[in-house]
Amino acid sequence: MKRSLYSLFVIACLCLLLEAAPVITDARSSSHKESGGETLVMPKQCHPGKTSTVAMGWRWQAHSHVRVYYLKSSFSAVEESALSRAVNNWNAALKEIGSSVSFTIGGERGQVSEDNASVTVLRAVPKGKDRLGQIKLYSMSNGTASALVIISPSVTDLDALTSLMTHEIGHTLGLADCYECKRGTTTMAAFRSDNKGNDVFEPSECDKYLVATGYAGEQAGVIMVGQK
Repeated sequence: MKRSLYSLFVIACLCLLLEAAPVITDARSSSHKESGGETLVMPKQCHPGKTSTVAMGWRWQAHSHVRVYYLKSSFSAVEESALSRAVNNWNAALKEIGSSVSFTIGGERGQVSEDNASVTVLRAVPKGKDRLGQIKLYSMSNGTASALVIISPSVTDLDALTSLMTHEIGHTLGLADCYECKRGTTTMAAFRSDNKGNDVFEPSECDKYLVATGYAGEQAGVIMVGQK
């Protein structure tokens, strides 16, 4: 009888220890581990529709090494540098959260790339009223995924270009537009005007959280989204 009571006592203590296990919420540990890794918890400052966007279905496949190309004669050297700043900021964020996805600057290209895991950025007038940027995301039946980023000629400020490119890359990682979100809180918020961005030049903690959790989902089909 005493042995039975002692066993029950040990089991109860183990249960209490398990319930008291801490939840790690810092950015580095809040990454999605494909082996099943750590529990992800939304940062306290993230309020969907206010300071944080929501996820959409399209994203690069895990372990994708995405090449970013600039269509020849679309951008000056300093403009390409501003766009590359956004790419580098996303790379740093993806490394921080332990993502298997990464980006590489492929330089100028004479035509739109249809290669797998590629983005082509060009100057053109986006479809839709008041849009400064537009992205077309493609998932083909053969498994090829690519993206086309269209940036309005009216966006000339270098910081605005960085902000807009950060926004469009966010779409390729599964982040939706958040036009009602407060500027300065998420890269997916709307622009003030052509050359006044949304005050975000690198992904926020909320953006990184959503990207980290997003890779539990599956690829969707062809989706077109745009920046107001």
